Amino acid sequence: MTGAVDAGRASHPVGGIAVVVVAAAVWGTTGTATHFAPGVPAFVFGAVTFGLGGLVLAGLAGRATLRAMVAPGTRGWVWLGAAALAVYAVAFYAALADAGVALGTTIAIGSSPVFAGLVEWVAERRPVARRWVLATVVSVIGMVVVTLSRSSSSSSGSLAIGLGAALLAGLTYALYSWAIARGMGTFRAPVPGGPTAEIVSRVGPNGRGLVGAVFGLAAVPLVVLVVVSGHEYLVVPSAWPVFLYLALVPTVIGHSLYAVGLRTVTASAATLLSLFEPVVAAVLAVLVVGEHLGVVGWGGIVLVVLGLALLAVPGRAPRR
Repeated sequence: MTGAVDAGRASHPVGGIAVVVVAAAVWGTTGTATHFAPGVPAFVFGAVTFGLGGLVLAGLAGRATLRAMVAPGTRGWVWLGAAALAVYAVAFYAALADAGVALGTTIAIGSSPVFAGLVEWVAERRPVARRWVLATVVSVIGMVVVTLSRSSSSSSGSLAIGLGAALLAGLTYALYSWAIARGMGTFRAPVPGGPTAEIVSRVGPNGRGLVGAVFGLAAVPLVVLVVVSGHEYLVVPSAWPVFLYLALVPTVIGHSLYAVGLRTVTASAATLLSLFEPVVAAVLAVLVVGEHLGVVGWGGIVLVVLGLALLAVPGRAPRR
């Protein structure tokens, strides 16, 4: 990235960290929301969430979406981010179906910060900090403990296919984060708007177009998927409140906040901070859904929080 972007990231890291954590907390409500629409397949939730939410984000960005798709400085990142996001939506829910919820979630979300660090290391020649490695290890271990403690059923389907899908989900999630971060490099100026539009527009008009373009392009194949393979669930009235919540809150608001955080936080750090998502999901599962989370599960939550705290503590500024 350019020196100006690196300087901006170094000057306001705490605000970016807080925004990413809030986005992860919003994402953590997804599993509890699906509890209120029983019988709907997981891939339908994924396709509707990213499909409808992506169309909303593209609409909020307006003509800036089209400009981001064709501008020489952004179109490559738009297509990379959109392809990664569409594959992630399918691969993640395929991992849940074939490897089981606990194992599929553990590998998909737990591998994403590792892949993010590797992507930045390979593509940008950016060295991996020791503190990031330690924070990744602690947080991933904690997340593994949390997710495994919530599992009460064995894996179903082909385990090998499920594990492969989970790793693919982790890689594509990291690629999506990296593409958004790179595309945001020169986007600074804010624009006015309503409550939701204001959240989106904090990345600037061009940045808002980038987010809208990525989600808008990813929405096309996902909408086709749900119309062709899950159309019978689209006519269930009781499922639509859940569909709308998933599309507007975790997708539109959550990913808008995440994009704002990527202005001052690297993709690898943001992906690691997003491990707060399974913590929130576990707490809500206990308080709302009624699942049991024993001592081992709460111990995993403590490990995740410790890893996030290790990453969030400001490092010592280098001397000139």
